Order: sequence, then structure tokens, then C-alpha cells
Amino acid sequence: MKTKTFIAAFIFIILGGILSAQHPVKPKVSEQSWRVLNRAQVAYERGDYGEAIALCEEARKSRGKELKWNSYVMQSTLSSPEVRKKGPFISDLIPVLKGREDYEALEIINSWLDRKGADYFDNSLPKLYDYLKRLNEYPECDFLQAKIYRLEGEYDLAMQYLKNAREQSDLLDVPSHKYDILYETADLAKVIGDQKEYEGSLLLIVAGDGLYKDEASKRAMVRTVQLKRKDILNYFFMLHRYSAVNSIKAYFELGKIYKEQKRVRDSWAMTANGVVCAFTWMNEILRDRNPEFSFKELDSFFTECARYEDVLAWTSKNGIWQGFYDMAGIAIENGWITFGMSLYQTLANSCPDSYWAAAANKAVLDRSAAD
Repeated sequence: MKTKTFIAAFIFIILGGILSAQHPVKPKVSEQSWRVLNRAQVAYERGDYGEAIALCEEARKSRGKELKWNSYVMQSTLSSPEVRKKGPFISDLIPVLKGREDYEALEIINSWLDRKGADYFDNSLPKLYDYLKRLNEYPECDFLQAKIYRLEGEYDLAMQYLKNAREQSDLLDVPSHKYDILYETADLAKVIGDQKEYEGSLLLIVAGDGLYKDEASKRAMVRTVQLKRKDILNYFFMLHRYSAVNSIKAYFELGKIYKEQKRVRDSWAMTANGVVCAFTWMNEILRDRNPEFSFKELDSFFTECARYEDVLAWTSKNGIWQGFYDMAGIAIENGWITFGMSLYQTLANSCPDSYWAAAANKAVLDRSAAD
């Protein structure tokens, strides 16, 4: 009898192990991958890079467990007759899942709808499931590890992680973080002297905003600066606006690259795009701060900017005043003297940054002496 009981217990344990392997366990809240990654970020910020790397690996393992759990739940849901009969659309299936009390599937679906929205998955449950199956990749972890390896001088390894994060950027929980990855990639490429990667990463940043490939806007800006009118500078900024704040620094850097390559028209296009995007962003901020403000001339615009310390901090961080200065110089190189000199003079008179005001004033004096 004891032998039979032992055999029965042993079989039960074996079967239990098989069943547990077949049926993944839902990860604990404390073990969720994003929570572990947050701990890795904290370790990174306090300079404990070894701990940060270890926690990144732990976050990847947690992500793997979540993937197994999500796949198990979604496979079970998609295979049910009610779901197959009702069709693929999430909006149609939510009531069905509520009726079935399929709360685990609803929890997974709703969490991703909150992050991405139904349109991201074309309102299709199978497409959401296909997306979940790709989550063995973890671009946020790649990005954090890349920054750590760069600090440790492991540039090749850092670039490898950055490229992987870039390739998987559509999996980012916060889509705009792809710009952080691209800028970091560009900066590292510049440090190691990889000019092709440097330019390519910058081009990837600007490619998505619409302005870069807008040949009509490019031609319109050139026609404007070629006009023979006294108010050409103010007219230009009254006429040309574009909102693409994430592209500003990339445009400025591309302008510098093309200037070094003696591609004066390309340098103008990139620099002008950066200035227009920066001006548009700053103008929107000023109008939000002061509803009575409206752009009339660049002098008063610069004066209004000087009223706000956070605006000045942003312009300094993003190289905005140098962008205006470079725009004036490259305009002159292209033969648009009136526009370029007018911009130099306005910067000299009103630029809130004393360094670039002095640089513009010197450019005016040098030009006058040469003439």
C-alpha cells in the first residue's frame, strides 16, 4: 500500500511539473520587467554600473517570463470558439471576453491599448499577439547598457547595443525615446570618428518629420531670402514655420557637416530647417506665456525670449543661438548678403546670449572692413 501511495505521489509530482512547464505562472508585480529596469536606471544614476548591468539582465529575464505568460494567455484566448467566431477586431472582442470572464486576457489587452492605442495594432487582436511575441527584445535595456559600456570605454560594444536598440525602437514603451537612441548613436559615432554612421544617424532623426524631404519648402525658403526687400529678415520668419522640435539639433549638426564638405546649398537647407523649427517652437512657448505677444520682428522676439530663464536654458542646451549665427554666415556664402547681414546685425543688437551677440557684431565689423 505504501508503495502504491509513493508511486501515486511521484506521478502526481511529475505531472505537476509537466503541467507547470506547460502553463507559465503569471509574474509577480514586484518582478515586472519595467520595475526591474527602473532599479537598473537608479543604479546607473548613482554610478553603480555593475549593479545596473546585473539588473538589466534580470529585467530581460523578467521580460522573458512575461512573454511566456502573455503568449500562453493569448493563445488560449484566440483558440476559443467564441473569439474565432466573433472575428479579429479588438473592439468587437472586448464584450466577448468580459462575458467569458477572461480577465487575464483583458488585463494584457488593456495594458497594451493604454500604451499604444488600438490603432497601433489596426484594432486587430492577432496583430497585438504578433507584437507581443517580439517582446523578447528589450530596447530600453539595450540603450541603458550602451550608455554604461560607453562610460567604461567599451565603444564597440556600446555601438552594438545602440544599433540593436535602434532596430527595435518600435517596441519602446515611449516612442519618442527613439530620438534619445539616435542622438546617442550619432554622438558616439562622432567620438569614434565614424562619419558615415554619424551622418546616417542624424539623417534618421530628421527623416521622419516631413520637412527634410519637402522640396517645395526648401525652394520657398531660397526664394524668400533672394527677395530684394528691406524687411527680408522679418518677412522670412513671418512666412516660414514648422514644428519638429526633436529634429533641431540634428539639422544643425548636418548643416555643419555639409559646410565642412563645401556643400553650401545643403548646409543652408539643414541650418535653415533647424532655425525654422527652433523659432516655431520658441514662438509657441512665448505665445503660451504671454497671450498678448505676437511676432512682428526678430528684435522684439529675441527681447521676449530674454524674459524667461527656462527658454534661455533650452536655447543654450540646444545650440539655438549658434544656429541663428550659422544661418547668417551660410546665407552670405550662398550670396544672400542682405538676409545674412540683417540677421548678423539683429543678433548683435538683441541676441540674449552675450557670446553670440559679440560674435555677430564681429562678423558685421569684419564684413564692413572688407567692403
